[in-house]
Formats: sequence, structure tokens, C-alpha cells
Amino acid sequence: MPLLPGELLNTRYRIVSLLAEGAHGATYRAFDVKNEQAFAIKELLDPSLATQKAFRAEARRLTRLSHPQLPAVRDHFSLDGISQYLVTEFVEGVSLQDLLDQYGVLPSHLLVPWLQAVCRPLAYLHEQGQLHLNIKPANLRLTPAGDLFLVDTGLPGLRLPHARGFDSPEQQALKETTAVSDIYSLGATLYTLLTGQTPPPALKRESGLDELIPARDVNPDVEPYLSIVASRAMSLRPDARYESVPDFAQALNPPAGKLVRTPTIAPQQRSAPILPAVAAAAATNGNGWKPLRWRGRYLEMRVIGGLSLLLFLLIGLSVAVAYVNTNERFRTEDQVAATATMESAVIAALTAIADTPTPEPEPSATPEPTPAPLIDEATGMRMLYVPAGSFRMGREDGENNEQPARFVALDSFYIDQTEVTNGQYRLCVAAGACSPPASPNATYHSAYYNSSQYDNYPVIFVNWYMARDFCAWRGARLPTEAEWEKAAGFNPQTGTRQLYPWGNEFDGVRLNFCDVNCTLAKRSPQFNDGHRDTAPVGSYPDGRSPLGMYDMSGNVMEWVNDWYDARYYRQATTDTNPMGPAEGSFKSIRGGSWLSDPDEVTTTRRFSYDPTVARANLGFRCAASPP
Repeated sequence: MPLLPGELLNTRYRIVSLLAEGAHGATYRAFDVKNEQAFAIKELLDPSLATQKAFRAEARRLTRLSHPQLPAVRDHFSLDGISQYLVTEFVEGVSLQDLLDQYGVLPSHLLVPWLQAVCRPLAYLHEQGQLHLNIKPANLRLTPAGDLFLVDTGLPGLRLPHARGFDSPEQQALKETTAVSDIYSLGATLYTLLTGQTPPPALKRESGLDELIPARDVNPDVEPYLSIVASRAMSLRPDARYESVPDFAQALNPPAGKLVRTPTIAPQQRSAPILPAVAAAAATNGNGWKPLRWRGRYLEMRVIGGLSLLLFLLIGLSVAVAYVNTNERFRTEDQVAATATMESAVIAALTAIADTPTPEPEPSATPEPTPAPLIDEATGMRMLYVPAGSFRMGREDGENNEQPARFVALDSFYIDQTEVTNGQYRLCVAAGACSPPASPNATYHSAYYNSSQYDNYPVIFVNWYMARDFCAWRGARLPTEAEWEKAAGFNPQTGTRQLYPWGNEFDGVRLNFCDVNCTLAKRSPQFNDGHRDTAPVGSYPDGRSPLGMYDMSGNVMEWVNDWYDARYYRQATTDTNPMGPAEGSFKSIRGGSWLSDPDEVTTTRRFSYDPTVARANLGFRCAASPP
């Protein structure tokens, strides 16, 4: 049972009210009768000696912290060997959970600055090597002065789970937590404030018992970019979340050139008086514009007045026309000119009263030039830039493992313009960082790997681990499935993903595939691509992807980083920088090869192999995040 109002704690702290209660204790508002000051007291109910020792160590660490948006720790003590108490300054004001309960979902032009403000004390904690691990709307307090405080630490040194839905999966499972565990909680807080709903518990999502519905699907008024930010921050895989709190804060800014227009709060939606800060923001719509309903009333007055004037002018015009028609034979050139002048005057009047308000152009950011290609110093490989943004991944009418198609958002990245060649791979072997291919020969090319004649041909007979090691030697990595598909088919001019790198119709002269030179029954004898086996990289300039990559269809299949699961598209838990299943038995393969038919070389087709497999039609290319 929680402490009751009026109880005196440790002979000096009189309980005023219960602020929150959980499985491990409660938080109270209290009054220090000695110093006549309000405090918040966090209670932990655990009699174990290990917990008491950890609590004292955590309290000492917290006492050393000092930030204007963190309540200072003033005291800590234990009672009866059962309860531990942490005393902090009490922050007057209202929590964001209170505001959510009173008003419902608030506009983003209020939420975004609040969350960016709370990122400052959280970043400070991380700089001090300290986590919070109890971030949720109830622990973000807005003072009467408009300051945002982060309160009620989660006592990270004790490794306790807290509010379900806001804890990261690693925190909920009592595993090691890091700074990105707090970022998960920030994302869950953003999600809750955008939708009015608490996200499902992380471990339920991880086990497949529940799924995270994107914020924009819950609340269609949510800006798409904020829905993506929340989903990425709540990625089940820590390495897929934002790397730091400043990165999360930056992601909350609207995309360049966009203004966030927010609806006003209609009177019938209010369940409590509007706070001054909220009222002021609603009065200007956050951007200096009047609310739409007032603009509508003003427009109605203009229209009524304009229609009255229009009616008067039309009556006068009708009379004039009737008079002219009855006296047609007496019209002179001057009369015709006078009539035209009157018509012009009417048109001018109509133009003056027409509703042609001055447009409110959205400011456009100065276009940024596409970053120049990166040239790998070790191998000379050219890496092309792929811009950040969303694209539709998968194919609704494709194979089962390509369905359903869904929008995913990716950060910008670089990817090799061509497949890795024999000559480049030999440099890694010579450096002692890579193992030689499993076979030096190709199917129809003898002495393939060791002959300088084939230096510019794709390296083959490398398994997934060998491909990974080569990319790591270069300071790069294998691309994810999503990155590979975007590089292969996304057209930035149209904003669509193409079925083949060059378009949506197959063209057998734009790639090296199973054509007339192929011995398989599935060959396409009407085409001759000029090669019976692998071709030199970059042999088909007309088959390049819109972003400039060669041989994304055909030549050799390509390893990517993801583990393979045929059901992954149906079960994916994030639409931001997806990295595939957390584990598996097979690795994903993309792109088709010189042994593939037209259906097997689309930009969406998915295959898989055991990561230890090495084949004569299997190679790879590398990717890298921007430096």
C-alpha cells in the first residue's frame, strides 16, 4: 500500500500526494518540514542487500549531475531495510501525459519543440555516461514558464523494467542497455503523443504476438516524416535506431522546404481550459497564419459583398445590351468601343472581387548538389551516392516472398557502381585480409581468377563471409536488401521503383542473362547478349539503374547483408532502415545472373543461400554510410 498523505518520512518529509505507482514502488510529492520546500520522492521496495547497495551507488552518481532541465538530487536514504528513497527537487507544472489526457492529440508544432527540448538533458546524461531508462510522457514536465524538464530517473544501475510500451526490448528483457535504449523510449513517447495510443510492448512485438502500426496509420493527420522517425527510433534492433540523441532531435525537424501546418483545436474537442501557451500557438497556427475557420468567415464576408456588386453590374450590363440590340442599326464605332470598355470594366470588377488571395508559398531550400562519388583508395572502386528517402519495396504481383509491397525509409548511403572484380579482390588477398576464392576457374573461362585477362570480370566462388570480410577491409559493408533494391530500381525523377533497372519492360540486350548462349531449358533464344559466362563489369551501359549502377540485373547474383526469411515482408517490425531478420540459416541473394531467366532478374526478386556457399554465378558489391 502506498504512503498516505500526511505521513512523515524519515522525520522530515511529509507526504502530500501520490504522483505515480508501479511494480517496484511509488513516487510522491512531499514537503520538507525542515527547509519548507517541495520535493519529489522516489520509492523502491526491495529488501535485498544487493539492491540496497546498487541503489546507494546509483544515488551517489545521480547526486553529481547538474543540468538546468534535470531536477537535482538532494537526499537519499533507506528505511527498515526494506525501502529505499531518492529525494529530488519537485518540478511545478504539468506533464505531457496530463496534456494528452486533457486535450487529446496536440499539434506537431507543439510536440516537436518539446521533444527537442527534452533531448538536451538526455544528451547531457549520455555525455556523463548515465542513462535515464524511464522516458515517457508522464516524466516530461512543462513548467508555467514553458521550460521542459526530464524527471523520475529509471535508476539504470538497478536494471529494472518500467512502463511497458516505453521500454526497449533489451530493457524489458533485463539485458544490457545503452544510449539507444533511451532513444527507443523517446520514439515510443513521440508515438504516444502523435497517436494518443501507447505502442505495444517490445517483447510482444519481438515474439510476433503484436505489431507496431505506423503512427500515420493510426492518426492520418500525422506528418509522414514524424511517423517514420517514431518507427525508426522504436526499431527492435538497437543498431537500426538513431545513433545518438542529437540525431533523433535533428530528425524531428521538418524536411527542408516544408512547413508543418497544424489544425486548430475545435472548441467541442476541448475537455479543459486551454493553457496560455497552447492557446497562443493555436491562435496563429504555429506559423503566423490565422486559423482556417477565421479565414473562412472573412472569405464569406468578401464573397457576399462581391456577389452583391456582381448582381448590380450584371443588371446594368443586361440593360445596356438590350438597348444596344434594339438600336443595332444606329451603332457607330464609338458606341462599339464604349460597349467594349464597359465589358472590360465589368471584368476588372469581377477580378477585383474574386477570391484570389496571395498564395502562401512554401519556402524552398536551396537545392543541394548530389555528393560526388567516393573513390576507394585501396581498390579504385567508384561508389555512387543514393539519397535518403522512402520508396516502395517489394511487389504486390510478384512471388510470395516479395509480398506485400510496402514503403520503407532509408538513410542516404553509397554503393559500388559495379560488382567487385577479380583484380580488386586479389588486392585484399595480397593484403592478408581475404581468403582466395574457392575455385580459380569459371564455368567457361579457364584460369579465371588468376589471369589478368579477367581482372575486370566479377569475382566469383566467394561465400557470404568472404564478401563481408572484403567489404570490411575497404571500410565498407554489404548492402541491406532494402538498400540494394533502392539502388537497383528507384527512379528519383518519378519517385517510383522500376521492375528492371532500365524500366518496367524486359529488354534482353541490356544485361547478361540466360539467352541464346545459355544451355538451360529456360533460355531466351531470341536474345544474344554476347556472353556465355560472366561478362566484364559495366558491359551494359544501357542497363544501368536510374542512379547509375551497372549490372544490378544479371551477370552474377549478389550477396546482401540480411538473413533471409520468406515471410519477412509480412512480419517486418520496422519501415525505417530495415535490416532483415535478427537471425536465420540463409543469407539473401539479389539480382540474378548469367544463368537467370527474365523473371529472375527483376529488382524485387529474392533468393537465398547458405552463407558458406560459393558458386560460379555468385558475387557481390559493397555499400557504405556517408563519411
